[in-house]
Amino acid sequence: MIERNAREQGTAADRFFGSLRFRVLAMLSVALLPIGLIAVSQTRQVATAQREASELVLLTRTEKASFNERIVIEQARGAARLLGALQDELNDAAECEEYLRAFVAANARFSFVGVLPKSGKMECSSAGQSYDFSGFEGFDAQMAAETANVTVNQDAPLSGKSVIIVSEPYYELGVFQGMITISVPHSALPAGDGNTDFEGLINVLTFNAQGDILTSSRSLDSAYLDTPNGWKLGELARSDAYSFSAQDKLQQERIFSVVPIIDGTVFTLGVWDKTSKTAQRFLGPLPPWVFPVLMWIASLAVALFAVHRLVIRHVRLLGSTMKQFALDRTLPSTRTTFAPSVELADMEDDFFAMAATILQDEAELEDNIRDKNVLLKEVHHRVKNNLQLISSIMNMQRRRATQTETRDVLARLQDRVLSLATIHRDLYQSQSGGRVDASSLVSEIVEKSVEIGEDTNKEVTRTVDVDPILLYPDQAVPLSLLVAEASTNAMKYLGPDKSGEQWIDFSLKVDDKHTCTMTFKNSASGENDVESTGLGAQLINAFAMQLGGTVEVSHAVDHYIMTLQFQIADFLEESADF
Repeated sequence: MIERNAREQGTAADRFFGSLRFRVLAMLSVALLPIGLIAVSQTRQVATAQREASELVLLTRTEKASFNERIVIEQARGAARLLGALQDELNDAAECEEYLRAFVAANARFSFVGVLPKSGKMECSSAGQSYDFSGFEGFDAQMAAETANVTVNQDAPLSGKSVIIVSEPYYELGVFQGMITISVPHSALPAGDGNTDFEGLINVLTFNAQGDILTSSRSLDSAYLDTPNGWKLGELARSDAYSFSAQDKLQQERIFSVVPIIDGTVFTLGVWDKTSKTAQRFLGPLPPWVFPVLMWIASLAVALFAVHRLVIRHVRLLGSTMKQFALDRTLPSTRTTFAPSVELADMEDDFFAMAATILQDEAELEDNIRDKNVLLKEVHHRVKNNLQLISSIMNMQRRRATQTETRDVLARLQDRVLSLATIHRDLYQSQSGGRVDASSLVSEIVEKSVEIGEDTNKEVTRTVDVDPILLYPDQAVPLSLLVAEASTNAMKYLGPDKSGEQWIDFSLKVDDKHTCTMTFKNSASGENDVESTGLGAQLINAFAMQLGGTVEVSHAVDHYIMTLQFQIADFLEESADF
């Protein structure tokens, strides 16, 4: 019971963490943890595979969108290699110019073809004029590299057009001699044939390893705005194809796909709208852990619902029934739970059977207590009657006595017997578990003693001030007898005080520590001797000892005081009572 009260008085957090609901959640979470980790791993693998597949789609479509530019550049490179192989046969400058002019005329995609030796002085070209390129920026580096190169010039010096310049090295007897350059005008590039009509594709750029933009499916002048913000195009040149998410120069979220299309020389950059379906498949709609977490939450919700539906609500209803039974010993007329499990139904049956047994046992105990109370009251009633009968016999005997001393002794004995009879009368009428109302008992004894004494002592003023006190017979009997003896002694030695008044002042008080203080005061004349060594004084001391208290007596010229203090005792069962 103490532990239960402590649980009920605990904080809301303590009750929650100690509840069946929380413990089920904790155990189920531990049980689902391995499954959750497996689900996260598998989901991550699926998401990775989906991302790779989506990235492959982006890369494939980006490469397809730059197909025309790739074909033109490849054709220019092939033509440059062919012309480089023919340089051994074209030693004459006039013949070389004539051949190159005829070559350009036969290939409408090319606007210029020239032979650029290491010296930088171009003597043979389709333009029919010489030109010195040795002072151009990057010329020496290009010749030193001896590698193919693709650049762009929006204002070519010879043709005056915006062109793509494809350069291929040529050799004589295996020795590097210079570069064959072919210019492809942007205006001559074939128009798109539907390759760029992919959903979400914003722009397709081609650029070289140095980061120069070669072509753009939109305006070449504004193509720079579609490149990744914070990146240089040259930094994107890699040997493998890849995709990433970033902002463009206008701070718009984009997906960028980079594909090398020509021997690490030319690269394609696809710019995709991040909100398009193609890009969304690449990004993935949700992180890989979301689905396992949702599964975990759903599992816990189902478990909680099942536990509440199958266990908690039945246990709560049964607990409410138990509490109600503990309070007022009532049971519902019907079952407290509907369709419980077999185990809970057995528990409820056991509780109802136990409750019925408790009610039956309590009814039998109440009957036994009622019978014992009736018998006990009957005993007290008969003892009271017998004591009254003895008192009557003593009264008859006192009337027949001829000597005054004998009548006084019998009267004193009769008072004591009547005091005992009064106690048993109160016990017979008591509804306080065998305890006596000591306040009314001692008040009645004092009143009767004064009434008897008033036959010879007229006009006695009496003051009685008592607190409500309940005592068991073990203390009520000696207290009543002590009060009777004290009252008799007070009336015996009662006398007028200095003012000529005769009075008795009796009080019985109890404090919060169950300590009783009885004070008996009476007026006395200076001629009376209040000291007594007779039977009354001996009885008063004996009764005080039975009460476990002490008696103090003091007197002055015109009054007499007796004070008694004792502790109210609880009822002590004897071994025979168990």
